[in-house]
Amino acid sequence: MPLLFGKKKPVSENETFVALMQLARRDPDFREQISAILSMDDFNRKSALNSITDNMRMQKAPKDLVRAMESLADDAVAERALELIQNAK
Repeated sequence: MPLLFGKKKPVSENETFVALMQLARRDPDFREQISAILSMDDFNRKSALNSITDNMRMQKAPKDLVRAMESLADDAVAERALELIQNAK
């Protein structure tokens, strides 16, 4: 996550992360895909996200979007994101 004056910026302040969660709540296909990733055990979730974000970087995806996806590797963020997404069903 980006550092601001030596402190981590909360993901709730990352507009791209918020947009990612909104998309997951609105789009059933995306929700299903991201839920599957977030439901993995920690090791497999982090491995999958690492592969996804590496691929995103190679495809020159916007840095904010890559950071938003990378934030899902954090256990607490992933748990909360999954709760938000599942409550949208």
